[in-house]
Amino acid sequence: MIGYTATPTGSAFLRDRTFIKCLMGPVGGGKSTVAFVDLLSRAFDQKPYNNVRRTKFIILRNTMAQLKSTVKPLIDQWMVTMPPSPMGQWRLTDNTFEIKAKAADGTTVHTEFIMMAADTPDDVRRLLSVECSAAWVEEAREVDPEVFAGLQGRVARFPNRASGGVTYPGVVCSTNPPPLGGFWHTMISTPPSNVKVFIQPSALLDDGSLNPNAENLSNLDPDYYDNLISANTDAWVDVYLKNNFGPGNMGQPVYKGSFKRDFHVAKDALMPVMQSVNSLIVGMDNGLQAAAVIGQQDMRGRVNVLDECYVPQDQTMGVESFLERKLVPLLREKYPFQPKNVVFMLDPACFQRSQLDEKTIAEAVMRYGYTVRKAPTNDPERRISSVEALLSKQIDGAAGILVSPSCGYLVEACEWGYRYKKSANGQTTLTPEKNHHSHLSDAFQYFCSHYAMEAQGNYYGRNRARREIQKSGYVYA
Repeated sequence: MIGYTATPTGSAFLRDRTFIKCLMGPVGGGKSTVAFVDLLSRAFDQKPYNNVRRTKFIILRNTMAQLKSTVKPLIDQWMVTMPPSPMGQWRLTDNTFEIKAKAADGTTVHTEFIMMAADTPDDVRRLLSVECSAAWVEEAREVDPEVFAGLQGRVARFPNRASGGVTYPGVVCSTNPPPLGGFWHTMISTPPSNVKVFIQPSALLDDGSLNPNAENLSNLDPDYYDNLISANTDAWVDVYLKNNFGPGNMGQPVYKGSFKRDFHVAKDALMPVMQSVNSLIVGMDNGLQAAAVIGQQDMRGRVNVLDECYVPQDQTMGVESFLERKLVPLLREKYPFQPKNVVFMLDPACFQRSQLDEKTIAEAVMRYGYTVRKAPTNDPERRISSVEALLSKQIDGAAGILVSPSCGYLVEACEWGYRYKKSANGQTTLTPEKNHHSHLSDAFQYFCSHYAMEAQGNYYGRNRARREIQKSGYVYA
């Protein structure tokens, strides 16, 4: 087979045998070559039948023009130009590259690489009639999820079981980072059990310098990335060179510059310290989709976010029902503190009496014996500042606030779900968007406001008592 030396991420990708594999990385990282070599290795590893290793592969991208400008030159480079003699030939009538070659054991490798677009209904109908061994989705973030789902049903079909079956079926995907909040972002960030994701190191570090661990540098011009930085916007560089998910059609995440998953999310689940003098703090947002964030400060001064609780996106629930059915049972089961040592930080609106029964949400919480405090403000800007103050804090070089990995929805909110609105002309505003992530984010802000007030010496809205002026026993002359 061709002489190819894989990068560290590429090597791990090629060794893996998961049914769906996805390789995400920056421009210039060599993702397409890794994906092509993966298919080629399947062709040579296919179990022979009647002394022939037969396979057929689909290579999918949005348009045929894209395939001819990216994939065809790649195949030509590895299969036509580099070998001593061409290892196959193109059938341009159906955009197929066919290989017939001898393997080391004397068997014949007979495979076809079929380039297929998925841009029109006719393209999709054609795709759904093809039977193949495996498939490669190039620049997967551009491919419709329904097309991707249909593609999975076309692999493992050639050769059929009567002719030996497919030794290694599956779908490989290569892509730059997709937009936040979409299908591909979800699949890459929280992959299903039959999907394995491989992420290459970024080409640039956060400070804009070249990442020494970037892959494929030896095959790139020394000025390759410098030229890309000069020619493009910061937003483009953030996605294509720093390997970050992009905002897409959404506004920028509120904590984009301050929340870092690798820094602020613990590797293992965080546990409460039952004997601590520090109370358990519960930040709660009210409404029909109420939410709460639960945490505690440890003895070193670090704030640990231990748990989250919220009404699911497709449900609504009154606050009292939320307390009775979800939040209070969670507190009693996992955090059996004395109720007086559990402090609820509530939206100031929770202290206003209902016009129906003269009750307040604060009183509903106090009926369970918990301590209730009023958050100092309902101003989103000030609440966001209380979160960012903790996110920017460090203790002995580590994060000043750490989120338990069990708080997956809060992590999503901080990373991308809680975002600024976009105006009608597409400009990002400074007003956070109201969506399902915003409820838990509001609860997180009330939670963080407790520690912001402690840091300022303003406990629960009461300023420190002024010192009395004392008369001195002397005067200055």
